[in-house]
Amino acid sequence: MKINIVAIIYIFIFMIIVGFSENMRGLFIPIFKDDFNINNSMIGIMLTVSSLGYILFQYVGGILIQKHGHRRAYFFSLILIILSFLILSWAPNFYILLLAMFIFNLGVSLFSIGTNSIIPILFASYQAILMNLTHFCYGFGTSMGQRFTGIFLKNGVAWRTLYFWNGIIFSLLLVIFFFIRFPQVEIENEDEEVKFINVIRNKKVFLFIIALGLYVFSELSISNWFANFMITNYKFDTLRASAYLSLFFLVFTIGRFLGGFIVERFGYFNSLIFFFSVAATLFTLGLIGREKYIILISISGFFFSIGFPTIVVIVNNTFKIGKTYILGIIIAATSSINMILSFLVGYLNDRIGTYLTFFLIPISLIISLLTLLKIMNSVDNKL
Repeated sequence: MKINIVAIIYIFIFMIIVGFSENMRGLFIPIFKDDFNINNSMIGIMLTVSSLGYILFQYVGGILIQKHGHRRAYFFSLILIILSFLILSWAPNFYILLLAMFIFNLGVSLFSIGTNSIIPILFASYQAILMNLTHFCYGFGTSMGQRFTGIFLKNGVAWRTLYFWNGIIFSLLLVIFFFIRFPQVEIENEDEEVKFINVIRNKKVFLFIIALGLYVFSELSISNWFANFMITNYKFDTLRASAYLSLFFLVFTIGRFLGGFIVERFGYFNSLIFFFSVAATLFTLGLIGREKYIILISISGFFFSIGFPTIVVIVNNTFKIGKTYILGIIIAATSSINMILSFLVGYLNDRIGTYLTFFLIPISLIISLLTLLKIMNSVDNKL
């Protein structure tokens, strides 16, 4: 039990720092455009390459964990992340930046799949609480990262310097790692009889891919593009833009922390339908009201919060056979949707402008909501 507590505290700290460092990128996008003389389409390519790295190691990471265990997966995750930050702190051109972002997402993906598979096993009696706390830690790190990054940039600290110090922080995590004992977890290969072709032919799988994929795109687009949107359209400086972006993820984090209790009280589908409806409404009003009502976009973060963990729980309760394998396919396809749409956002930003393109976020969330309604009417167990 003591080993598990120490391990989970280490994972929580790891999660906070990953959230901090991964979401600095949104504030760096306008600077990347100036430093490397690139447009929004090239930024879209950067986000696509990042997603590709994440998707790739969702598969490789699972194989690595099955063969060598979680400890080795976390070790390689740290090595990849540290390497990426060392490259980013030097990055003389856009192509080196792409390489570093790809390597960084390999490491984050490896950490993600390791954490998603070990958390439910560390404390069997408190799975829901631990999973919500894990997402809370990530959201807390995200909010703090965006706020402090804005302050550092305002005070003249270069983005390469910030990435260098991130590398130092992860190096400290690596040193601490050698003193952490992770429990041995046997990964049961329960999915051997589930065939890929049968999974992708399942209508419910397709619907879950659409619902989760469009939700994830909406959430990550805010992290990646919201600062660029405010700076481009309303001429905010980085400090002011980071304040609104940080507020979004602050209320997002609070919502994710409280969301487990809300979902259990009112039901999974009912909670998602209400939260997504309010999120889309507030976000759209914030866009229509422009600069005067932009705070509504930040407030909508609370209602974005429960999407990912709640949909994942619904998937696990819908498929009784091969659910681990099915969930892996759904998440990989979700990342593919986000990758394609992120590239589209970059392209449309250059063609029709950032303001009109940003309406893709509430539109995607509404389509995700309608898909969830379709799923709710098709599943046997009413959650």
